Amino acid sequence: MESTPLKPAPLPPPAAPATLQTVLERLAGKKGLSDSRKRDLRSGILSFAKLKGQPPAAIPLDLADLRATLDGAGAASAKVTPKRWANLRSDLARAIAASGLQPMLKTRDLRPNQAWTRLLKPADKRIRHGLSRFARWASLRRIAPEAVDDSTIARFVAELDSKTLIRNLRDLPVRVAKAWNALIALHQDAGLRPVAVPKDKSAPTWIPWEQFPSSFREDVERYLTWASVPDPLAPGARARALAPLSLRLQRTHILSAARAAAAAGIRLDQVTSLASLVDPETFRTLLRHRWREDGSAGYIRGVAITLIAIASEWVNAPPNVIASLKGLRSKLGTPPSGLTEKNKTLLRRFEDPRLIAAMVQLPDRLWHAARRRLGRSRRSFIDLQSALAIDLLLHVPMRMQNLSSLTFSQHLHWPQGRRKPALLTLRGDETKNDLPLEFELPTVLAERLQVYRNELAPLVIGKRPDAVFFSFNGKPKTQGAIKVAIEKTVLRHLGVKMTPHQFRHLAAKIALDGNPGAYELVRQLLGHKNLSTTTNFYAGIDTRRAGRAHAELVMKLRETQLDRGRVRRTSRVQKD
Repeated sequence: MESTPLKPAPLPPPAAPATLQTVLERLAGKKGLSDSRKRDLRSGILSFAKLKGQPPAAIPLDLADLRATLDGAGAASAKVTPKRWANLRSDLARAIAASGLQPMLKTRDLRPNQAWTRLLKPADKRIRHGLSRFARWASLRRIAPEAVDDSTIARFVAELDSKTLIRNLRDLPVRVAKAWNALIALHQDAGLRPVAVPKDKSAPTWIPWEQFPSSFREDVERYLTWASVPDPLAPGARARALAPLSLRLQRTHILSAARAAAAAGIRLDQVTSLASLVDPETFRTLLRHRWREDGSAGYIRGVAITLIAIASEWVNAPPNVIASLKGLRSKLGTPPSGLTEKNKTLLRRFEDPRLIAAMVQLPDRLWHAARRRLGRSRRSFIDLQSALAIDLLLHVPMRMQNLSSLTFSQHLHWPQGRRKPALLTLRGDETKNDLPLEFELPTVLAERLQVYRNELAPLVIGKRPDAVFFSFNGKPKTQGAIKVAIEKTVLRHLGVKMTPHQFRHLAAKIALDGNPGAYELVRQLLGHKNLSTTTNFYAGIDTRRAGRAHAELVMKLRETQLDRGRVRRTSRVQKD
């Protein structure tokens, strides 16, 4: 009798990937956790989901993704208090650990063993802080200081990456390696091995200016001097001098083009003059490299326009070469008119009157909070500067170059004396459009600037500064440092990613909301040369307002018709 072959058992369905909803379900049935603890951990997950803008079931249990979201947000973005935000990361990590779905590394409650404690004892605070977590981890893994090498730090970072939600993990390998090598210098006879410091990915990789041929550098300086028109009566003088801001921008474009050419494979010894950059093939090569590197069509168009102007005015290239360069530039497209989608999205957020109110009140909040904490940490003084910078941008929506270069001696004036409005003035050669600008600062802001310069700044640098924004060494603060401080402050307190330049768009919105159709007012406020520039950028704000007004009219007409219908129906009922 033949046996019937057995049917193979069906394969089990693949397990669904774990999500934060899975964590919630595990926590609900977890024994050994009090109800209050479950509530706290559940709150951490729900707060994160709210920050992410997705339900927990749609958020994969991916530590790298969770960490990136937390690193890029703040208390305002999550719409929680700063205290709750400080606990959110740890509650989320504890919830994942309690669920048992993902092993989590815990070193916070550990102490370094005796060997590590002895080693760190003579070190200064910077070294101890840089190696604190590493020493606790090494003690947990029973790794002696003498056994530490490059692979040990790599293993440490890998574990943190796969088993923690630690903040700013990207910077950790560099900090640990530098702190370890500094510790070795204190224990030269201890048999410890130095480690390689990882390359800082944020460090610039471009070629220094000094490495370009001297003939090229000299040609650039001659061109920029000629473009500034030091002597308008000199033979061959340019018809019109470029403004200082335009000269700085052209210098940046030239340097960017030269570095792009070198990065694209053109030898430095071939970049001997500006004529080298406007050779059509070199021009094509460097623009292609810039396009592939960052894809920023607006900036690349600016580089191309600068080089074409140089080819025409300085190099005196023949017409066919100029036509070839313009043809290549045209392939980059035409710049879009009006606001970019990014700026439109930002202004839509400020349709919420609560956000407008929070922004307008932010300088006051920052100033008073920082004054109370002044002297306890450097952060309080940075917050004071951020309060002044944001207040200045709200009242005088100047460009970032002007904000960063403000000085008390040249730009700020108190013609009526203390406790009266002040004047902020910018010369024509300091503005993009060569227009002199003059603005009145309200008394509150004017007085804060006086207090800042005469009372608070001397406590930090020991003297009254001339630069409005300066570092702790007394030197003027860089434009980049001011920009970062403003952006971080706005994100931390309002949950909005906003650049200093976007304060100009916000100012236009506020002005047009209060004065519909007042484009001339906005033109003067922003320092535009032509009214058409203002209307091209901000007509959309009035368009939305016109749409709202039209919708209100339609609704009024509709309500009128509904009221008439009600009256007719009522009269019929009464007759019946």
